[in-house]
This record gives sequence, C-alpha cells and structure tokens, in this order.
Amino acid sequence: MKINGTEYTMPELNFNTMCKLEDMGVSLTEMDQKVLTTVRGFLALAMDDDMEKAGMEIEQHLASGGSLDPLMESINKAVNESGFFRALSQSQEKGNAASTETSGEKTV
Repeated sequence: MKINGTEYTMPELNFNTMCKLEDMGVSLTEMDQKVLTTVRGFLALAMDDDMEKAGMEIEQHLASGGSLDPLMESINKAVNESGFFRALSQSQEKGNAASTETSGEKTV
C-alpha cells in the first residue's frame, strides 16, 4: 500500500491480524460502509498499529489530492489473497449450504 510516497507492506492477514483489525473497529463485513475506518485500520496495521499516525497520513494524502480508491484496491487484494480469509469464506459457504439443507426439512 503506497501513501504519500511511502510503500507500506501489509502483514499477512491471519487470525491474529484479523482480531487486531476488529479491535481497531474494522469489520470485513462492513468494509464498504466504513471505508475511512477500514483504510485507517489497515494502514495502522502496516504502521505497527499506530491509528493516530495512520489517520494523519490519510488526511495528508487526501489533502494533497490523493484518492482512497488505490488504498481500497490494495486492501481488497490483501484480503482476497489471504489464506485465512479464503478458508473462512469456504467455511461459511459450507455452513450456509448445511443450513439450507436442514431448513428445507419438515418436522412433525
């Protein structure tokens, strides 16, 4: 993720980093509704969990004419390439399929 001329490396998104993001107020299910919180949380994660510094970096980025779009693209790429996120998605899909199968059964 590049912001204000500095390239930040996103740490691997595993269970612990996802919990850190949740502690920062970032929810994967609300990424589209809470774009600012999402971008700040992911940048903070790449900046050793410094939310205040991440917010200032984003503010400076926007003030100089930058856009959130490339930052969100980097975040989406990191999430989509995360082995943990892929496994979680598959687990939820299996759970939904099982729920659909059992909800169709009639009870007497």
